[in-house]
Amino acid sequence: MGLTCVIVEDQTMFRQMLHNMLRGTPGLRVSAAAASAAEGVRACERHQPDLLVLDLALPDGSGVDVARRLARTNPAARVIILSGEASTFVCPADLRDAVHAVLDKTQAFDDLAAELKTLLPKARGGSSSARNHEVRERLSEREYEIFLLVGRGLLSKEIGEKLHISPQTVQTHRRKMAEKLGTTGAEFVQLAIKHYQSTLGARS
Repeated sequence: MGLTCVIVEDQTMFRQMLHNMLRGTPGLRVSAAAASAAEGVRACERHQPDLLVLDLALPDGSGVDVARRLARTNPAARVIILSGEASTFVCPADLRDAVHAVLDKTQAFDDLAAELKTLLPKARGGSSSARNHEVRERLSEREYEIFLLVGRGLLSKEIGEKLHISPQTVQTHRRKMAEKLGTTGAEFVQLAIKHYQSTLGARS
């Protein structure tokens, strides 16, 4: 059956990228994505998730309150906190059993993938190897480099800065890659995330 998950993150683009990444993780099902503490509490009460992926700084309160509400109703649930202040966060004593990890947002996608592997030890899709080979065969070296960065959750502007090319050039590459792989938009991003996660598994 796997684990169910609720995401609570107020930044729309970051929330969507998290949703795409988690939705593409074998053994994990995203039940809801919320943009505020109040929405997060309601989602947790409704879905009783096994995993809560949570931002601390929310427009109507602290993510800690959402975690506390979930811990009361589902003590077995685990919480992964994403924060720009991860290095200074002190976990409240009543949440020490619930909080699985506290991750810096700037490295969220790499670190989150690693933490999910500890929560989902059997979530390795052997059937994905053929698709991974197909991706590698269809893309040029530069395209594959960009594809992996998309899978890490980087935006076109960030990829451009990393590779010293313009965001427009990155977008052109993305369109061509999507055509080669027969996918578009969010599906392309999801495919990149799945592929990147599988490369992490192959390295471990």
